[in-house]
Amino acid sequence: MTIEQQSVKTITALCFNMMPMEAGATGIWLPMVPAGNFQGLDGRSWTNNNPDAVVARFVKKRPFDMEHSTHIKAPKGEPAPAYGWITKAENREGEVWAFVEWNVEGAEVLEKKKYAFYSPSFSYDPSGQVLALVSAALTNDPNLDVPALNRKEDNPMKLPQLIVAALGIAAEATEEQAVVAINALKQEKDIALNRANQPDLNKFVPIETHSVALNRASTAEAALKAIADKEIDALVQTAITEGKVAPANKDMFIGMCRTEGGIEQFKKFVGSAPAIANNSQTKPPVDEKGKPVLEEHEIAMCRKMRVTHEEYIAAKQQLNQGAN
Repeated sequence: MTIEQQSVKTITALCFNMMPMEAGATGIWLPMVPAGNFQGLDGRSWTNNNPDAVVARFVKKRPFDMEHSTHIKAPKGEPAPAYGWITKAENREGEVWAFVEWNVEGAEVLEKKKYAFYSPSFSYDPSGQVLALVSAALTNDPNLDVPALNRKEDNPMKLPQLIVAALGIAAEATEEQAVVAINALKQEKDIALNRANQPDLNKFVPIETHSVALNRASTAEAALKAIADKEIDALVQTAITEGKVAPANKDMFIGMCRTEGGIEQFKKFVGSAPAIANNSQTKPPVDEKGKPVLEEHEIAMCRKMRVTHEEYIAAKQQLNQGAN
């Protein structure tokens, strides 16, 4: 801890019970607004993350009264005298400090030890961001348990807007009304859970039963699709054999037949299309045992070439394999 940090800590402790130090002093630096986020005993919270802006807005001296009379009594036309004046403000490591000059009445009050604490007043926006230091007051009922105090709010703290919106209650709702709304939501949740544990079978099907039915439906659908694919393939292949469709376009016509109304459209096309090629293939002759045999013109060729039937068939098969 540095010397500067030690002195700040000492001043902070004296500020909490400031009478011994301030009784004979005409002026003193006091911490007014804590750094960062801080909260009062009444539940309100604020943020001071731009202390330089707060200091920059301090352009004239501000009153140091009793019990915030400047803001409570003065608007009613009642006396609200100052017992000192805030004449300067500084940013000290994120905290806003102020220099207070006591007048005769203030020095007398401190001398008689009538007040032990003080509390600043500051303006802030709806999000709780501190904007400016507006005054300070001597008090015996601080809002925070730290030197930079402010007077506790007599009015109850409003519920955060997010909670109000989530519960669907009025912005002016009390904590008790919020608790009632939360309990109502819990009750609705319990009812929903009970219904989930005991579903109406006329409206809901157990997941296991649903899965079995879904699997059966998927299997049946796949089987029907396989049958349909075979029928479509046979239909297109017949058109190819008859020379109505080129073999290279087989996949295209199969895809067309899979669309809605595609089979009927393809049949009409084939029925009116001329034969553009003979795509039929003649199977080679075989004997009773399935072995290939020669045709008459091939037998004549063997005689002329003086080769056996077996040699001719072997050469023919070799040529067919090379072609494939």
